[in-house]
Amino acid sequence: MKKVVVILSILMAGFQVFAKEKVEISARESVELSYAEFANYDVKLSNSSGKQVNVSVLDPQTRKKVSGFGLGPMGKAVLYVAEGNILKLKNTSSKAISITLTFVEREPKDVATSNIENISFTLHNSSLKSIPLIIPGVMNPNLSPMSNSGVSLDMGQKIYYKKGGVRMLVLTVDENIQSGDKIDMAKRIRTLKKEE
Repeated sequence: MKKVVVILSILMAGFQVFAKEKVEISARESVELSYAEFANYDVKLSNSSGKQVNVSVLDPQTRKKVSGFGLGPMGKAVLYVAEGNILKLKNTSSKAISITLTFVEREPKDVATSNIENISFTLHNSSLKSIPLIIPGVMNPNLSPMSNSGVSLDMGQKIYYKKGGVRMLVLTVDENIQSGDKIDMAKRIRTLKKEE
């Protein structure tokens, strides 16, 4: 499989307008991106290709996945990529596609919330359908069928299921979630729908 590593630095100091870049991904290929801007900015991905794109963040030393999710055919997501990490975009379709990447202001954490415990766990989709989620202020992932998506979220963070124009609260990160847990989101959504 062809892999492309791009190392770029976009000069943005003093500018309010952030660079927007089209990232071309060949059919059934992946692109790996590393930017100096990861240190100070979040990454906004816009997918208007009509095809799902697998998004993952890799540790540069171990090449292991730190986090990941499926970005839906017309999906948008804002995500945090730690400085030095690699953003990997994989096109699983049989046609070349392009994704728009923009750097956006990273929301500063309040002094009051800066000491909130952060928990790393896995969102699991045990169903055969994609699950569109909204994690406010973090990202809006689309969990691919039969997949896992690693997340690292603050205590109190809410996760919503999005169906049409309706949002359903599926999970609030609390003390019942331990680091390393795997949470079946499809099962939680089915249970919530039965309770309606």
